[in-house]
Amino acid sequence: MIAILTEPAYSGSIWCKQLLESLKNRLKQKRIPFHEVSDSIDETDDGVFILASDYHWIKETVTRLNAAGIKPILICNQAEQIHGCDYSCVCSDIGGSMKYLLEELKRAGRTRVALYGINTSSISDIGRVDGLFAFKDDSFNEMRVFTNTGSLQNCFAEFFGEYKNFDAVICSNDFAAVSLVRNLLEKAPDALEALKILSCAQTKLSAYYKARITSVDMHFEQYGKAAVFLYEALKAHPYMAGMTVTVNWNDENEKTPRHKPVTAKNEQSGSAFYADGEMRDLLTTEQILNTCSDTDRLILFSLIDGATLEETATRSFLTEGGVKYRIRRILTACGISDRGTLLELLKKYLVIPRSPEQ
Repeated sequence: MIAILTEPAYSGSIWCKQLLESLKNRLKQKRIPFHEVSDSIDETDDGVFILASDYHWIKETVTRLNAAGIKPILICNQAEQIHGCDYSCVCSDIGGSMKYLLEELKRAGRTRVALYGINTSSISDIGRVDGLFAFKDDSFNEMRVFTNTGSLQNCFAEFFGEYKNFDAVICSNDFAAVSLVRNLLEKAPDALEALKILSCAQTKLSAYYKARITSVDMHFEQYGKAAVFLYEALKAHPYMAGMTVTVNWNDENEKTPRHKPVTAKNEQSGSAFYADGEMRDLLTTEQILNTCSDTDRLILFSLIDGATLEETATRSFLTEGGVKYRIRRILTACGISDRGTLLELLKKYLVIPRSPEQ
């Protein structure tokens, strides 16, 4: 039996949900039994997978498992070496992705680069900072890191005082990118014409901002395959002390994986990063988009446009009761209290104002 242990503060994020879904799907395909655990590991467990992002949580957890004679397999976004810990790792090729992004910017003549929305507790974001400075060369005239310490608004306020110094922004994730675009549309729309904005991990939400954001896909479905491959290789070759496997990223023109349902709920989270109200709204909006079918989206956009329930039912070829049922299902799945809150959230993040010159 395989045990899967997830960092509580990370468990409600889109990234963790997609990594977990990928791992579970692969274990099922291989007919390897598993169970999810919250803390303790059974002595009969045949292996332990850890899904996590926070450096300190990972170090504490791996240290505890090592003391019990367990060498876990860590699935995360960066192979940050944690000294004194014994584990194997499946991670993103974040260094390679940063090199790719910088090369693309250099070819486009963009040489003044901001790295935006960095969570300093995230080993993946630490990897982005390392990659930024590892692959820069003399052709880049300006480099600056803007951190998110639990408030995307504070991150933007710091950036806004210096935005004229840059011609490109690499965002730590799509949610930081969407927040940046929305703030610039409100306070400095002309800046969007001067800035090339890149992001990491294509979400359904970012598709509504594709005219403003170029997003790189994390290839989530490959992580489960790599993790189970690693588990089987270590089991078959016990002389191997450990291994690290990296997963390539794709640019936006390559085939992207099917988006999986995610949730923004995380009652156990103590992380300021996920406690930020704007971040939670963005995560909830992404969950709504992943929960909805084409018919659901037709219903929601009809209501956003101001149509009545009766008019919406006619447009979607449903009864009024059918429309209400679908709305209730979305509210329940996404943990939203009422229809008004749902529509306000979608209006806020999906109805994108145009720049004055458009």
